[in-house]
Amino acid sequence: MSSLVKSTGIVSFSTLSSRIFGFIREICFAAFFGASQATDAFFIAFRIPNLLRRLVAEGSLTISFIPVYTDYLVNKGRKESLLLAQKTFSLLLLVLATIIVLGEVFAPQIVKVFAYGFQDPTIISLAINFTRIMFPYLVCASFVAFSMGILNSHGYFFAPAFSSVFLNLSMITGIIFFSSFFKQPLYGVTAGVLLGGLLQIVFQIPYLIKAGFKVKFSLSFNHPGLKKIFRLIVPTLFGTAIYQVNILMGTILASFLPSGSVSYLYFSDRLTEMVLGIFIISIGNVIFPEMSKIAATNDYKKIRKLYLASLKGSLFLAIPASLALMTIGFPIIAVFFWRGEFTLIDAQRTAQALWHASLGISSVAILRITSPTFFSLKDTKTPVLLAGLAFILNIGLGFFLMRTSLKHAGLALANSISVTVQVIILFYLLQKKIGRIKLSLFFKAFAKYLLAGLIMAFSINYLSGLIDWLEMALLYKIGWLSLIVGVGGLIYFIACFLLRVEEINILFRRRKKDKF
Repeated sequence: MSSLVKSTGIVSFSTLSSRIFGFIREICFAAFFGASQATDAFFIAFRIPNLLRRLVAEGSLTISFIPVYTDYLVNKGRKESLLLAQKTFSLLLLVLATIIVLGEVFAPQIVKVFAYGFQDPTIISLAINFTRIMFPYLVCASFVAFSMGILNSHGYFFAPAFSSVFLNLSMITGIIFFSSFFKQPLYGVTAGVLLGGLLQIVFQIPYLIKAGFKVKFSLSFNHPGLKKIFRLIVPTLFGTAIYQVNILMGTILASFLPSGSVSYLYFSDRLTEMVLGIFIISIGNVIFPEMSKIAATNDYKKIRKLYLASLKGSLFLAIPASLALMTIGFPIIAVFFWRGEFTLIDAQRTAQALWHASLGISSVAILRITSPTFFSLKDTKTPVLLAGLAFILNIGLGFFLMRTSLKHAGLALANSISVTVQVIILFYLLQKKIGRIKLSLFFKAFAKYLLAGLIMAFSINYLSGLIDWLEMALLYKIGWLSLIVGVGGLIYFIACFLLRVEEINILFRRRKKDKF
């Protein structure tokens, strides 16, 4: 467990660095470009290669690859597992090359699908150009995702988690410097995306060499390990496709709403993903290879123990984070985004989306732990079926709620509801697979986190109400927001200590051990 905590700490630190620079990137983007049809076009174009990356690399291939790779590593040795990695990498290159050629040729048709509600031909043309420039980024991002599968299995967590820092720094450079060289400044940002992708690849290579992996094209469809991956990949591909089509449909529905709606949802997503990415996704990334190794030995008792500990650790952080974003969402957006081309109305509408998106943070946290547990057990069908149910529910609710006064925020609410339903059913089915989890321990911990979180939320809501976030100077806003967040975190931890939350006791015990 100590190695798991250490690995999670490494990933959390790396992810925190990435998220900080990513947040700075969004601040710069909002200040320079605001929320308009042009930014909607950029976000749609940027989403296309990222969506395909998650579908091909982070989604179906990596999820199918890691359990088989770790099985080889545990039972057949390092040499055979690295040979399997070479075969898989060669297949990935072939698939990516095909996708990129098709993407460049059919970019107009792809954009029309993603931006179905756009009517302005100039904006559609701009989105097509952005898409063609950024499509090769798919290779860079997929290489990093594949590297993560190998490196995490060998206990190297830093490089894949930290690599996004290079993308964020390059995009910031594109926003501030490259954009000045173009008549349409957003072309400078696309150049930053490509530069960041190349730097991400370069950063992985020394760590891959250290793990023993050599970049070599060696394709063989008859390899038994590849056959196992193929058997897992079909349902996983379908499940990942459902999830990504879910995102696509949300973008399409938002494109029918007033100008800027896609951007409001994008900025809201950045804030929720920052919260999820720093700790919750970090825990998921660490436990997936760890679960796969345990699953290879069929030790279900250990799986239950690791799953419950990971679940509680995620909720310990997710619950206060979601309550904080719901309580002081507008002050956060006012401090970080409201300047330059990003107007007060933009800030208010983004805050509205953020409030409804934050309702689902705890559910997403549970999902990020539960789905990898199924995948580690080589069960890809169950998460797929539930993803399909969530997709239908999300689209149906989204179509209804966007037509109410909520508009774009209705799409965020629909996603929160659908992921909650999905995770409740998954949680129930997982117990049938690995045995009953001690629900009394789970609900007792959940109640404590919620009570401590509510105490924190009432406190920071009171403090936030003392500040005039519309008129106060920016430096004062930053100071007050930092104070409120700090006080809120302190109150949460004190409340958890008084409620005897296990995670707080673990922290104190570890600190006492380190001291003496």
